[in-house]
Amino acid sequence: MRKVLSVFLFLGLTLSLEAKLPKTFSEDLPSDYFQFWFLYESEKRGAQNGFWIRPLYGSWQDPSTAYRFKTILSPIFFKEETNHWYSWSSLFFFTGTGFKHEEGDDEEDIFLSPIFFWGKGDTPKEEYISIYPFYGTMRNKISYQKIRFFGYPLLLFPLYSEWSYKTYEAKSILWPLTLSGKSETRDEFRIFPFYSHKEHLGKYKRYSILWPFFQWGEDRMDKREPTQYKVFFPFYLSKDTESGSMKSRAFLWFPILNSLFSYGFDKKTKQKNLSFLFFFFQFTSSEKKDTEKFVIFPLYGYSYFANKEAEFITPFYISLSQNTNHLKAKSYFVFPIFSHMKQEYPGTGRDDLYWKVWPIVRYHKDSEGNTSWNTVSLIPVRFESMEDMWEPIFSIIEYKKLVNGEKRLHLISRLYTQRWTESEFNLHIPLLAEYKKSEKGFKYDFLYGFLGIDTQKEKNTFKLIWLIEI
Repeated sequence: MRKVLSVFLFLGLTLSLEAKLPKTFSEDLPSDYFQFWFLYESEKRGAQNGFWIRPLYGSWQDPSTAYRFKTILSPIFFKEETNHWYSWSSLFFFTGTGFKHEEGDDEEDIFLSPIFFWGKGDTPKEEYISIYPFYGTMRNKISYQKIRFFGYPLLLFPLYSEWSYKTYEAKSILWPLTLSGKSETRDEFRIFPFYSHKEHLGKYKRYSILWPFFQWGEDRMDKREPTQYKVFFPFYLSKDTESGSMKSRAFLWFPILNSLFSYGFDKKTKQKNLSFLFFFFQFTSSEKKDTEKFVIFPLYGYSYFANKEAEFITPFYISLSQNTNHLKAKSYFVFPIFSHMKQEYPGTGRDDLYWKVWPIVRYHKDSEGNTSWNTVSLIPVRFESMEDMWEPIFSIIEYKKLVNGEKRLHLISRLYTQRWTESEFNLHIPLLAEYKKSEKGFKYDFLYGFLGIDTQKEKNTFKLIWLIEI
């Protein structure tokens, strides 16, 4: 269940970030719009511009926010950028990020995990390349300024590696089996699994023999209440402060699974914890009500921390909420059929509403004033670039009400399309008919001009066999 909750928390974060930079038209101006079936669609409204050749390519840009995105056979390739940063991904596995500087070279990182890593910065010293399993150098990654490795016998451990952070330097043969590192404040040595020690002057001391069976040490030495811990894995785990203000005990403890029985308290934060039968029962309370948890798995679970709230009723219903200065959001999921997400951004005044009954219908309304819904919806989660690319191909009904007053209706994979405002009506049937009516008159084309009539000009005109106009 923890993994399920993590997935939905990740999706919720992704959707929140996506909604901050909208990929929808917000200009209250008439659209310069053209389409051919579901295959081709282009729209210009003021400086905003969108273009799609489905399912091969899609792009959108808004100069007012300097935001641009493009996708190729989504999710095979997707890129979004502004004047200051960009990111791209391929199949959610290969990724790249970069930052643009007004002065100096741009910073850039490319990850084809775990095979290829490449990056550059303002100076040659910030350049690195890693080609697994043969050779690699990485800079400013995984909290280290520099990491190097040479060769991975049997693709398991690097034959030799070294890394550094400020004055700290470490070397290893067959990392992580052996390690030796030192600086003015740090000392680290390991021969896995027989012995290890890791010390940071005034911060922590950690030791192990026959890891993970015997571990002990001291943390938070730079705080008023340092903590000591002892581990006799998997039978016993303890953590205490010298004054007794904090104490925790766990019996038959396993990572991720929790423990057969555990309890703890912290007088400073006024928190109490209790669990038994591993993850099946969990309880946390605090007098300030800033941290709470109650889980009877798989029937019910509730968690609250740092203005973020999560609740599940059976593994099929999950709700998530957040109430911070940057984001106020509430989401519901009835897995995998129903999802409902509402976000408000106090700093910008934007809001966003999205819900889906998969695979029947998808609905979206943004603060710009655009409303849209369509049926069917093939993609079970919210991923707007993929939805905009693929769903028009298979949709039965699409409806849009736009901020400029225009409305659009598409039927049966866009075999029929009509667009209208208070003063104009447009109809599109691929190859067969193009019809436009306004206050000036009407225009009709059959087979894109094989036959046609136009009454919008001062004199009515007729078109024959594309070229003849009378």
